[in-house]
Amino acid sequence: MSHALLAIFWGLMGAAVGSFLNVVADRLPTGGSLLSPPSHCPHCGTQLRPAELVPVVSYLALRGRCRSCGAPIGRRTLIVEAGTGLLFALAAHRLPPMSLRGWIELILVSMYLGVLVVVTVTDIEHGLILNRVMYPALGIGAVGAVLMGWPEGAYRLAGGAVGAGVILLILLLVPGGMGWGDLRLAGFVGLVTGLPGVLFALFVAFVSGGVVAGALLASGRRRRGDTLPLGPFLALGGTVVLLYGDVLVRAFWALATWV
Repeated sequence: MSHALLAIFWGLMGAAVGSFLNVVADRLPTGGSLLSPPSHCPHCGTQLRPAELVPVVSYLALRGRCRSCGAPIGRRTLIVEAGTGLLFALAAHRLPPMSLRGWIELILVSMYLGVLVVVTVTDIEHGLILNRVMYPALGIGAVGAVLMGWPEGAYRLAGGAVGAGVILLILLLVPGGMGWGDLRLAGFVGLVTGLPGVLFALFVAFVSGGVVAGALLASGRRRRGDTLPLGPFLALGGTVVLLYGDVLVRAFWALATWV
């Protein structure tokens, strides 16, 4: 299979995964089950037909409205499905598997990206980074680190310690500035990006968070002292490094050598 076909196939798989991630983001924050009830309209309760469960396509075909009651379907549904598909396609493009180890790495990275998508949604919508998501994710990240062997696995574990350690230090120095969910997420990002990747991920997170916070303050949409969830920015940093970490490292060393 060519790299282009693999990226397309993996992207379609990602869109299907994104549909499931929407269910996770809808149900887990309220303590719901992922198994029941079947997918249904949140407004009228009508169970969705198989044709209405096709990622991206069904949303566009229905023009973002329920077939039964005509109530609008949140845009987040489309954004998560299409966004996850794009992330999976990029992962397949950046990490084309040439061996069994390559397939394992692609599958793991795709799982990590799925976790970061869910965390982004739940932190934006509910201000929550759920333990029901993070504890399994940390376990998968630890297993992934071990599967990478020596010394890569050691760098991954060290990255997890550094990521969690940085947020722990901030928690101790600035009480209330962040939450324990942020610490677990930073540890996860460190586990999956390793050293020095986690340092780039944290840099991207804090810079992007600062830029967004400044823009919101300047526009009057937030006041000084209002909190801004860190989770989406940690997820952004982790995503950038997972997909382009090698590029960032080469650019950094090239810049350091030039300076």
